[in-house]
Amino acid sequence: MGNVQVRNVAGSFLEVTADDGDLKRITLEGYIPVRRLFVKISDITSVSCKAEDNDVIMTLKNGVEYLLDELDEPTETYAEVCRQIVVEEYEEKIESKSDY
Repeated sequence: MGNVQVRNVAGSFLEVTADDGDLKRITLEGYIPVRRLFVKISDITSVSCKAEDNDVIMTLKNGVEYLLDELDEPTETYAEVCRQIVVEEYEEKIESKSDY
């Protein structure tokens, strides 16, 4: 994934790490550089990969957006975040079925 690392933590959380200022919180005033983001996977509502730029945008339930800016491998990063979301959803469904 290059300059941004995405990993699952404890099954329900996602940690995004970018030491080069490539992770930014989008605000009305501009961008706030963030070194690390720790978010509950179920709070992620959308993930978008820009067509004309090497960026991925992640939106949370509370409306906050994060920009993964100028990525070396934007498609790979997008796919990894989506994979983590799908794995979490799949595991929740399996757990709820086993409760019966």
